Amino acid sequence: MTKDEWVAVCGAALQAKGIKHFHPLEIADVGREAIAMSETNDRPRWKTALKAPNADSIPAALMLCELLCELREAAPFGPVLINSWYRDRLYNYTIGGVTNSMHTTGGAADITKIGWSHREVADWFANHQEADKFGIGRYNSFTHIDIRGKLDRPAPARWGSNG
Repeated sequence: MTKDEWVAVCGAALQAKGIKHFHPLEIADVGREAIAMSETNDRPRWKTALKAPNADSIPAALMLCELLCELREAAPFGPVLINSWYRDRLYNYTIGGVTNSMHTTGGAADITKIGWSHREVADWFANHQEADKFGIGRYNSFTHIDIRGKLDRPAPARWGSNG
């Protein structure tokens, strides 16, 4: 699927669900480049660009969108910013993501919420009524959230600390 096709197909799915606050290129920033650096010198080993997901990634992305819309509306209100959402397998490998990352399904995102600390975001997910279906990663500069339990992966999962 091309970038334009992804925007059209995913955009139509978001519109059909009434999701207004996320754009298809936030879900899959098609064309974003990643460089794998050599461990022995400063030269790049390879470069790759994020490919568009298949349409079968859209249901997972929509489920995650709905959860992120809930977070957006939680008091105090604030926009949710996406650091990373969908990643194809080569892109995920290039940036050092784990094998079988939930990001490759469209069901995971690394986020921040304006006006909230990363600890507050992670705690909100941990206290959510469906928290037993989530993977929650606590990092110093973002929170990882995934919906693994809704996608037939073992859940819950928790890791990291907010520093």
